[in-house]
Amino acid sequence: MDLLLLQSISIILITAVVILLIFNKLKLPSMIGLFLTGIILGHTVISTEIITEIAELGVIFLLFIIGLEFSIEKFSAIKHYAVIGGILQVVITTLLVTIITFLGKMPLNEAIFLGFLICFSSTAIVMKLIQKQQLTHTIQGRVTLGILIFQDIAVIIVLLLTPLLGGQNIDISTLPTTIIKLVSLSVILVAGALWIIPKAFHEAARTKNRDLYMLLVLFVCLGTTFATSYLGISPELGAFIAGLIISHTEYSHQTLGYIQPFQDVFMSIFLISIGLMINIEYFLYNILLIILLAALVLLIKFLATFITGRILKLPVRTIISISILLSQIGEFSFVLAGEGIKYGLLTSEMFTTFLAVSIITMSATPFLQKTTPKIIELFKRIPRFQVDEELANIKHEEHYEEELEDHVIIVGFGVNGKNMARACEHYEIPYIIVDLNPLIVEKEKSLGIPIIYGNSTNESVLKKLKITSAKCIVIATNSYESTHKTVDTARRLNPDIHIIVRTRYVKNVDELYELGADEVIPEEFETSILMFSKVMDHYNKDVDEILDTIDTLRSDHYDTFRCVSPEEITATLNERITNLNVESIYVTERKQLDDYDFYDYDLTVTSIIRNNKTIVGFSPNAQLEVDDLILFTGDPENIENFIKNVYGEKNEILG
Repeated sequence: MDLLLLQSISIILITAVVILLIFNKLKLPSMIGLFLTGIILGHTVISTEIITEIAELGVIFLLFIIGLEFSIEKFSAIKHYAVIGGILQVVITTLLVTIITFLGKMPLNEAIFLGFLICFSSTAIVMKLIQKQQLTHTIQGRVTLGILIFQDIAVIIVLLLTPLLGGQNIDISTLPTTIIKLVSLSVILVAGALWIIPKAFHEAARTKNRDLYMLLVLFVCLGTTFATSYLGISPELGAFIAGLIISHTEYSHQTLGYIQPFQDVFMSIFLISIGLMINIEYFLYNILLIILLAALVLLIKFLATFITGRILKLPVRTIISISILLSQIGEFSFVLAGEGIKYGLLTSEMFTTFLAVSIITMSATPFLQKTTPKIIELFKRIPRFQVDEELANIKHEEHYEEELEDHVIIVGFGVNGKNMARACEHYEIPYIIVDLNPLIVEKEKSLGIPIIYGNSTNESVLKKLKITSAKCIVIATNSYESTHKTVDTARRLNPDIHIIVRTRYVKNVDELYELGADEVIPEEFETSILMFSKVMDHYNKDVDEILDTIDTLRSDHYDTFRCVSPEEITATLNERITNLNVESIYVTERKQLDDYDFYDYDLTVTSIIRNNKTIVGFSPNAQLEVDDLILFTGDPENIENFIKNVYGEKNEILG
């Protein structure tokens, strides 16, 4: 590997870490810190071109996520704001910039392109501010989101129009070939969206192999991007299409969780690369001009959005809030600017100026948003404007269908999960379920059950479940490791949520309480409690006396019963009625678990008993010791074949 590249990336990353730590202490936006990192390192890093190419992956992943999160249902809920508001905001901003720059003697095509560059806002900055200020359920939050969605789609259209603005002519002779390529791509994409991709994700999900699933996600994203680029279509459009294909499957939430880390890393490098392109000497020499242009951009975008809000007949206070939120230049404008240089629509000096102006507008947005009340007070002094006293909330019928509040999140749809869902249904308590079994999700979804596919340990999946507005989460999964991570993530995302956990054994109770669980119910103990109450009832004991005894036994987190019983071995089979058998073998020599052919016979290893201790959560290549006892389950016929064909007449098998 190129040591120079490694050196450059290492310097960039450590500088970014130091600067972001300082910005975090000062409570300043991290995006500004990333820009500053690039500016500081602009003269010290040599391999800027390679880093810029790597950073472009951040844009691809960002557009992939936008396509992934896009849905017809979401768009329909805010179509009035997205279509009308989006068109008005983009057109008015572009017209104002075009008129001003054209009057300043700029060629018309360059003036129009500059208008396109300035009309887009930063989805990343605005959405973070909306979530932080809890504006999601307000009119300004809904209108802002609608306009941003339209802008994200409009970016794709502008990318396609850029070559025409740059004077590129359409070659008529290549038109038939281009049409054939586009039709072929469309057929492949439709077939992929309807049959191939859902089937592939279904099979990948069934294996429960994280690496396989993640590699499939990356292939769909980058493969589609490559296919569209090969046909002469922008890679950004390809990434958006790839996300759109997956968005209509039940695997979109889990996919988002897997791809988010890639997007975060590459997007951070992308923002740093923007700073790398800033000529600090030029910036300092023209600082007054740059600040003046940035103020002009903020004013133009504020005015354009304000006019849009008045046409939509929104309250003045709400219009002001939206206008400030959308006043900056967005990250996609950097991508467009690069295309503008390619087609001669921007000079190098204009590009440098544009970058500097953009960074200032983006950096100023969080601070301007805090001044919203003062700006509203200024508008109150104008007699013509009737400024409403409060920010209006959105009407109930305009809420997304998928929005939940004070609901119950049910993790795992086994016996316990189903009983909990029935109880919620009976008492009309809103709930949503998450399960990692694609067969269960597909079946229950067809019955109208509110269920999604995903891993509850994933932050993106929990956010999709509206963890921040949920009142309670019930974790009823079989995996202790998964339960452990889910409790930790849920408590971090929503400190006020009530967490109820089912665990198999009493010995795990303390650790789950320490992680943040509010109630932990160990199955082995509750089973004995039920048996005890039945026996006492059979002996006609007083009900109150039985309840008092049970309360005593449950006190101190079941402290009296902290011993591991031999019955733990068969606890897996007691959860549900099944046609599976349990079997066990002794290990007679040191070897790894995958040396045994359990997988080939569709057998599942449930636990390993070593020195009277039960081991779970092991890897396939776990090292075994002599005299270990391996417990496994499977179909009786498969077990018989396993014993007969693999071990023959060996005396290893118990019982």
